[in-house]
Amino acid sequence: MRGPSIVCLVLTAGTAAAQPDAGVPAPPDDRRLTLMWAPIRLIAPLVELTAEYRVADKLGVMLELGGGQRTLTTGMTDFTGREYEVGAQARYYVLGSFTHGMQLGAEVLDEYVTFQEPLPPGVVGAAAGGVTAGAFAGYKIATRVGFTFEAQLGARYLVVDPPVTGMGTPAIDSTQKWLPLLHLNVGWTF
Repeated sequence: MRGPSIVCLVLTAGTAAAQPDAGVPAPPDDRRLTLMWAPIRLIAPLVELTAEYRVADKLGVMLELGGGQRTLTTGMTDFTGREYEVGAQARYYVLGSFTHGMQLGAEVLDEYVTFQEPLPPGVVGAAAGGVTAGAFAGYKIATRVGFTFEAQLGARYLVVDPPVTGMGTPAIDSTQKWLPLLHLNVGWTF
């Protein structure tokens, strides 16, 4: 009978030693800043960087800056321009916290595009950006070492049409003012 009791003792002792102490709480996560990059925006091609600051355990504010090239093809002609964007978000972590949780939030984004040559009438509004405001739901995961991934999906509304001078009427009507809001970002949390 001694053999089975020794095996049982060894298995129980090994399992008990591997378990964390349930009475000791995990240390608080005091990281306050997340810096991220949006690799999906390279398709545009546009470089987009964001910085989120933790205001409270479940509340963060974010600043977004971007810039790059915009190409518009009409018929057989390509028009090349420069795009600049600046935006901000407020995020509330409904589940979890700043470093790992589901977020609900609102975004305001201003996109400004300048083209090197005049565009034909009717395509200016579709190509020149504008100010949008929207809401989203998302999820953010920051690992213990800091690597962070975030995904957001929502909708935004074109609040301010871009100014149009001497180019005809823009090609955006009321049915085209709703736009998708999609962010897939990677970065680091400090």
